[in-house]
Amino acid sequence: MALPAMLGMGAVIAFVTRILEWIVTRIASRVTNRLAGILIWTTLYISLLVGLAVTFSAIISGISTSLPNELSQGIAAIKPNNFEACMSAIYGSKVAVWVFQQKRQLIDWEQGRPVL
Repeated sequence: MALPAMLGMGAVIAFVTRILEWIVTRIASRVTNRLAGILIWTTLYISLLVGLAVTFSAIISGISTSLPNELSQGIAAIKPNNFEACMSAIYGSKVAVWVFQQKRQLIDWEQGRPVL
């Protein structure tokens, strides 16, 4: 009589194990999909901002070449030699702060969503 009881218990244990495996797999799948989504959006934001920074730097560097000679000399008299580097540092810090704020908002948003 002990053998059929053990076989029935094994089936119950296997059933419960399958249910737990399904639940854990579903939760892990959702968390992984959300994490991948966050990483994709963050990468997209950062790449767009880097492209914008490169464009901004190219515009600043190209300003002096498209101006008339007298105006270019006048601007060169008041513009520091490292103007492009200063503007890049200012813009880079603003972009870094913005990326940090976006990351924080995404994390806060993800923590507020239900897992299942």
